[in-house]
Amino acid sequence: MTNLIWVVLLVLVPLVHGALDSKGKRFIITFMENKILNNTDYKPEIFITTASTNLVHVNVTSPKSQHPQINAQFTVTRGIVHRVVVDQDFRLNQTELSTKGILISADEEVVVYGVNRELWSDDGYLALPTDVLGKEYYTVSYSPSYYYCEFAVIGVHNHTRVHIKLPNHPNITVHFRGHVYHENQWINVTINRFSTLEINSVGDLTGTHIISSKPVGVISGNKKTIVGHGKSRDHLTEMLLPVQAWGKNFATVPIPDRHVGDNFRFVASKDNTHVSVSGVIDGKPFTDNFVIQHAGGYVQKHYSSKLYSHVNSDQPMAVYQFSVTQTSHTDQADPSLITIPPIEQYAADYTFTTPEYSQGQYHNYFMFVVDSNQTAGLILDGKSLPQSQTYVHIPGTNLAAGYVNITAGTHSVSHLNPNTVIGGILFGKAGLESYGFPVGLLTQPVNSGCQAKAMTPGDEVDNDCDGEVDEEDCDGKDNDSDGKIDEDCSGAPLIVIGRK
Repeated sequence: MTNLIWVVLLVLVPLVHGALDSKGKRFIITFMENKILNNTDYKPEIFITTASTNLVHVNVTSPKSQHPQINAQFTVTRGIVHRVVVDQDFRLNQTELSTKGILISADEEVVVYGVNRELWSDDGYLALPTDVLGKEYYTVSYSPSYYYCEFAVIGVHNHTRVHIKLPNHPNITVHFRGHVYHENQWINVTINRFSTLEINSVGDLTGTHIISSKPVGVISGNKKTIVGHGKSRDHLTEMLLPVQAWGKNFATVPIPDRHVGDNFRFVASKDNTHVSVSGVIDGKPFTDNFVIQHAGGYVQKHYSSKLYSHVNSDQPMAVYQFSVTQTSHTDQADPSLITIPPIEQYAADYTFTTPEYSQGQYHNYFMFVVDSNQTAGLILDGKSLPQSQTYVHIPGTNLAAGYVNITAGTHSVSHLNPNTVIGGILFGKAGLESYGFPVGLLTQPVNSGCQAKAMTPGDEVDNDCDGEVDEEDCDGKDNDSDGKIDEDCSGAPLIVIGRK
């Protein structure tokens, strides 16, 4: 297997125990519908690992499903991954409301990945723990859908009222509880803990607005689709960040060893969102500017396989990267949906593992972005990157990017400076299959209408409500040029990367 993790070091923040991030002690997940080929139905898989050096006790159960049933107990520790194989009947099917929620609980923090694998149709997602889920989401899919666009809402609390507004796109038809819904219409439903609601449609569901009375989880993507040109198709899936955790700054790295380009969807949370993309292609500057007119609206772009870029917006948004359909036997890869973590949500270290290919092993990549002055400090599996490593500088920033191949198995990423944060994506490709997802991230509510709070250095809270976390150095200077001094400190000497 090969995974591509792109890593961006931007803000130096000392992480504190119990921070809002993708590591957790309790998760509720599900799997959306995938396409079965040749009457061969592969089982979904859950991969669980931890950064802890202790033995961590993990339980995986299906509290509301007895037939079939999941009841697994095991331990993991740093460097060890456990795979749980899930019965196919836990997959959701078309539009349905069921109780297929899968509970993962542990006595210390773990990392969880869901892999929805069928023959030549595979993708995975980074699961988010229940304590970081939100009450507002916009979904993402790809169109033309080929089969269906789809998303799933996961109940975390009993008596949760969920309001779903379908987007203003043509050919949306949803059959649910004896009613037919089309674009711009609302679906209202009450769900309970472990409820799983899947909605699907031939029409594009990107920008579906989900509002709930209590936090829920949301997974989104496609049953199986073509991205770009070609004939082969693949499943698309990601577990979505709530709107409160969306950002304004992103760094993009192209899928390695391809020449067909990457597709991107930029989804807005507010009307009239202005977006600027600046980067480099083969040493030549590249810029692109556009406006997303409405909240939940999106702009789709196709960019070169050699583009390394910085993306900035004036309102919080989400950015998704699509690996495109392979066009020849020499270009082995296929569609995959990847959430690009906001720079505001980079964390300091990650432990992750690679999933398995339906026909053998993936070719995996570690894609990274670091401060051009700190490339020597990046640590992969306890070792610095080789001196022969190639880096690409992103113009207008202090960022340098590149990628390395990694082997199948469990890996860790960190920096010699423990206050240096990293953004990362894991990607694998093979004949007619690909997968991709972030290896981890913070999930701070950086744009949730916050109220200023008393500051403790390094508390990982946006104390001054400026959309940034611990951005001051506590050095008696106005580091972020907002007219305030030491109002939101990191608690350690801080280096801010990605801006001059």
